[in-house]
Amino acid sequence: MPELRISDVRVSVVQANFEWGFVKVYAGELYGVGEASNAPGLKAMEPYLRRLLVGEDAFRVRRILEKLRYAFAYSGTTVWHVISAVDIALHDLIGKYLNVPLWRLLGGDRDRIRVYVDAHASKSMEVVDAALLEVEAPWVRQARFETERMVVKNEPMVGRVSTQRWNEDYAPENYAKRAKEIVNEGFNAVKFDLDIPTPYLKDYNVRSEQLSLRDIDYLVSVVRAVRDAVGDDVDIMFDLHWRFDVNTAIKLCKALEPYRLRWLEDPTPALTSLTTNLEELELITRNCSIPIASGENMYGYYQFKDMLKAGIRVWTPDLAKAGGITEGLRISDLAYLYDIEISPHNIGSPIATLAAANVMSAAGTFGVLEWHAHDLPFWGDIIKPKRRIIDKGFVVLTEDPGLGVNLDEDVMKRLWPNFEL
Repeated sequence: MPELRISDVRVSVVQANFEWGFVKVYAGELYGVGEASNAPGLKAMEPYLRRLLVGEDAFRVRRILEKLRYAFAYSGTTVWHVISAVDIALHDLIGKYLNVPLWRLLGGDRDRIRVYVDAHASKSMEVVDAALLEVEAPWVRQARFETERMVVKNEPMVGRVSTQRWNEDYAPENYAKRAKEIVNEGFNAVKFDLDIPTPYLKDYNVRSEQLSLRDIDYLVSVVRAVRDAVGDDVDIMFDLHWRFDVNTAIKLCKALEPYRLRWLEDPTPALTSLTTNLEELELITRNCSIPIASGENMYGYYQFKDMLKAGIRVWTPDLAKAGGITEGLRISDLAYLYDIEISPHNIGSPIATLAAANVMSAAGTFGVLEWHAHDLPFWGDIIKPKRRIIDKGFVVLTEDPGLGVNLDEDVMKRLWPNFEL
């Protein structure tokens, strides 16, 4: 049995629309690349990873993962992010060593993975760090949006959008226009935020928000405009970002039922652990026919096991923090066992996107994969070989080994001069 001894581990974090944390696992001259979803302290873990992993056989993935979980048992959820990146990098490394694409190693049976665009009707775009604080990135001026309309200053004790006021960006016709543009590009699924200012809200609470009937009617008008614009052949989804109390969430969900949403995402609770609020989610799922989606902040398959009792019919794990390829397979198998749709959350680079796509190739109840970087000007430029990762609404998986791509370090250094991996 061949061995693939790890010789080095490196970590680099760059600021895109979110922070992207990259991990390289080397075995001599060969390496694999993984990605961690945004979390504070990723770079600081590099020396610990090096001490724990150098000398290990990269083929022994599960031994390595258990070793890391045991070593970092007291270190909080950031550990899951970096372990996810290591897991992805190990699978990429193994695929490259064997000269086999990862999706084939996993037993995948589809090479085109359906994608939905996480869209915004406004002219602004979030650029936030690992604490979801607004930052000014040097590449912003390249982007196709008005930089003076960037997201407002974040105030963690008040709420990410608490200081926003309604403006014409939030008018229903702008949502309809944006949805049409995306559909005309070849996508047949689109998602918008629905935790947005209305003309009647004076302030936005960070948690347990309550809406008046006028507010609900306004949000319904947004959804109606999108559905009318794209017709019945396009899936539409809306995200509530844990914003509302249970009663408000049920009222809103019932009001949206005529518009045949594919799902309504994270209605409640607001910024608290889902594992302690499953009863509230169950109340919503029992009282609304729209499938409820959740799971982007869950870690490991056993937290998804806990969600079974709440009636969540769409699971949205983020594989760049939920455990990488290994946990992604476990979560998707559990979803298949209970006939639950799995549609991963994804705010990452092409590395995280392809990691999720490779796993979803083998997922029995896969629905659609999120793409949160539609307006990011360089998203597809940072990889090689140069090709379209997303074509007419699908991630295209190839016969290239591992994940199918590498980071283009020349482009990375041009965008982020301090990048080194």
